[in-house]
Amino acid sequence: MKLTDQELIQAITAGDSIALSEFYDRHSRLVYGALLRLLNDTDDAEDILQEVFVQVWRKASTYKPELGSPKNWLVRIAHNRGINLIRAHKSRGKNAQISITDEENGVLSSPELIDDSLLSQTVGAERMQMISEAMRDLPKDQVMLIEMAFIQGYSHSEISEALKLPLGTVKTKIRNGLLSLRNSLSFLKSEFT
Repeated sequence: MKLTDQELIQAITAGDSIALSEFYDRHSRLVYGALLRLLNDTDDAEDILQEVFVQVWRKASTYKPELGSPKNWLVRIAHNRGINLIRAHKSRGKNAQISITDEENGVLSSPELIDDSLLSQTVGAERMQMISEAMRDLPKDQVMLIEMAFIQGYSHSEISEALKLPLGTVKTKIRNGLLSLRNSLSFLKSEFT
């Protein structure tokens, strides 16, 4: 009988290397393809792929089912590792030249300019869902103020005038809401390291 991804993660947590092998066989092609699109370099994609599954082996116990499927957890790990490598290359000046088009099909081939990959969509959708769920726990007035400031683009002064609230109250409520969100989403820190 074929084990589910969650059962494989539990087995990996218990030190079952066969479960890791099965998990690798099941998802390595997806992760490698996403990394290759992100990094545009086979050697880097292979290196990061190996690092991702080493991290799965070492940190399987940190997987939290409430944050999404094991596959999405794996994709987040890969995405974060890939982004870290891109940043490291940039800081060393290795990304001085950016290839804008792929001569064969005329599409953008720079990893920084690709935003429609499966990896980006998966991670982006999952993060938005987590933020939406965290926002539901905030008082309605804080949600409204945060939406006005960060989605609609109003300044604190404009919000104060529009809602006839003291500027200090607006700033305090937005700050308290953001602190609550940060606390609610603090579990994500371990996902990105």
